[in-house]
Amino acid sequence: MADEKINKGHSENYFGDYRDFWWNRAFLDLTAKRLDLERHQSMLDVGSGHGHWTRILAPYLAPGAEITAIDSDEKWYKENPDLQAYFQKSGNLFQLKKGDAQDLPFEDNSFDLVTCQTVLIHVPRPAKAIQEMKRVLKPGGTLLCVEPNNIVQSLIKTSLTKNDPIEETLDHIKYRLIIEKGKKAMGRGDNSLGDLLPGMFAMEGLNNIEVRLSDKAIAMYPPYDNEEQLATLKQWMKGSSWKSNTQKDIDFFHAAGEKYMPFYFEYQEKYARSDEHVMGALQREQYHAAGGSLMYLVSGSK
Repeated sequence: MADEKINKGHSENYFGDYRDFWWNRAFLDLTAKRLDLERHQSMLDVGSGHGHWTRILAPYLAPGAEITAIDSDEKWYKENPDLQAYFQKSGNLFQLKKGDAQDLPFEDNSFDLVTCQTVLIHVPRPAKAIQEMKRVLKPGGTLLCVEPNNIVQSLIKTSLTKNDPIEETLDHIKYRLIIEKGKKAMGRGDNSLGDLLPGMFAMEGLNNIEVRLSDKAIAMYPPYDNEEQLATLKQWMKGSSWKSNTQKDIDFFHAAGEKYMPFYFEYQEKYARSDEHVMGALQREQYHAAGGSLMYLVSGSK
């Protein structure tokens, strides 16, 4: 088990079937039309991971468009047989390369479309990454970044939390805010960077800035038997998306400051069994929630 964790690439725990239900196809079709993606002959996907976003966007580009995907994790840039086979069948020229979002290995003005999905929330210097993506973008090209506000999840009501005391809700928000503070202090990014993207685009001098919100929600209600719900349940069984293979909540609390440690231990004692309560409610078919999230699509042109 330990070797399996060591050999996993970044975010691999969240590259399962669940991610295939992140988007409504009609929303993507309309967004691609509004951004006129079919005029683009080349695309760079930054921090591509296993290629989920790469595969989604490629069909909207001009026929035969050249696709480049980069990642800094050896697990993803060394080889990706599924992604390579996909583009071999599609007829697109495709290359997979090692690359750092903050220091892209390409010449200026190289791509018609530069994009990323849930990457900047993990980057120590997201402004530098945006600057680099703009640098390799051709004049008139499109920069498209997709990033969330994750802190909002602490305020989403469910059948289990609808009557929670105000103090309990505030505890959950405080806990997540401290984790975000610690994550930033460790140089691990900002989980809710999506709120800041339009301003960051403007500071880099990008034009025609547009902001959209994904219309996707995965509602959970008994008997939890559609494909989206089953994939979501499978994802939940893997644990919280705030956790990683290498860092634990206590590490982020330490990084945020020793003054937060008493709250960490108090929180753990009070809410240690909250996940068990959710799983129990699911088994009894008593859990339901609308499943909303806050995912920004921010675009601009050079």
